Amino acid sequence: EDIEKVIAWCHEQHYLDDTRFAERYIASRGRKGYGPQRIRQELQQKGISRTACDSAFADCEVDWEEQARDQAERKFGAPLPRAFPEKAKVQRFLLYRGYYMEDIQAIYRNFE
Repeated sequence: EDIEKVIAWCHEQHYLDDTRFAERYIASRGRKGYGPQRIRQELQQKGISRTACDSAFADCEVDWEEQARDQAERKFGAPLPRAFPEKAKVQRFLLYRGYYMEDIQAIYRNFE
């Protein structure tokens, strides 16, 4: 009974708020260079609901395309490689980090 009161109090004070946790987690992992796909998967593994993830991603102000470009340039140098084998390495690296293919393709589309 006391435990239930403590948990209810924590919810009232927003100490146990999945949406707030998701927002902070997205910001933290985003700063470390991970993409939205990987972050979403990690949040769901931590038990955060899909609706909480969706609302947290809607509220975040991260430019994933710009972040993907920064990660690629940090790893492979600027300018990014244009030859197919090296370009495929960049794509595999960014896919592993959790970026969407649309963001990866936009790097090269806006690069040319």
